Amino acid sequence: MHDSRQNAFTLVELLVVIAIIGILIALLLPAVQAAREAARRIHCSNNTKQIALALHNYHGAHGHFPPGDGYGSHQWSWALRVFDYLEQDRIGKGLNWDLVHWTEGPGACTPSPQLLAVTSAKIPAFYCPSDTYVFKPQLLKPCNSACTGILSRCSYAGNYGLGQQRAPNRVNGVFFADSKTKISEIQDGTSNTLLTSELLGGNNCSVRGTYAYVEGPVFMVDYTPNDPTPDLTRWCDELDKVPGADAPCLAGPGTNRGSVSALFMVLHTSRSMHPGGVTSGLCDGSVQFINENIDLEVWRALGTPNGSETISNDF
Repeated sequence: MHDSRQNAFTLVELLVVIAIIGILIALLLPAVQAAREAARRIHCSNNTKQIALALHNYHGAHGHFPPGDGYGSHQWSWALRVFDYLEQDRIGKGLNWDLVHWTEGPGACTPSPQLLAVTSAKIPAFYCPSDTYVFKPQLLKPCNSACTGILSRCSYAGNYGLGQQRAPNRVNGVFFADSKTKISEIQDGTSNTLLTSELLGGNNCSVRGTYAYVEGPVFMVDYTPNDPTPDLTRWCDELDKVPGADAPCLAGPGTNRGSVSALFMVLHTSRSMHPGGVTSGLCDGSVQFINENIDLEVWRALGTPNGSETISNDF
């Protein structure tokens, strides 16, 4: 007589196997996430390097780094000026440098189709893959009923030094209004001076990081990277006003209004979605991941080109 029963898992054995698989997945998931973030950080570092090379190529062609922004009739950001050096010259040709800015004149708030192609362009080198906000362009209509158009974002900002963008008592960085900074003028040394760093634009109605806007791609070194102190902005999305926001900004009167009413008086802190710090480009073209726990005085020394501060090599 043969036993006709077939071998099979009992319910208990099956549950044990499922539990073991669940434990293995729980153990492996952090490692997989860490590997993905490492890959994203490398991508971000490559973007920072590409932007640094573009800025150096601009310097080679013009004898100085591009102006951070301009007064009067030339309110264009530094980011727009490097399009030709990021293989985006086809898009850059849509710019008319004689115009006031992307709104085409005082009081206007709607770009032409030609300029809209520039302001809404998606520039691969401007997108850090860890930055979930950079893929959210600023749609002007919901934020300001008088405006229409799209302003695309950039994960990287120029070093504007210490203090609000055009405050009279500020200390200039490499970029400022009508700046034409030469490498030879950086007294603290190119390896000890920030050129760019990461910036979180935030939600829809915050204009931080919008590369076509003069108040967009700028950061200041008043606070260390990823500091939770809210930024000073003229537009602050409602979601960025709540405690614990990734890109906090101070609220002002009115829907989506920020705390700064005057033009060119913003103050942005360098932030990223990378755990523990930000990816920064230095004036010598190198790239550093700077820990968010860096000493504030060292961070400020890195942001001011001519402060004559002593900085160790292990910042």
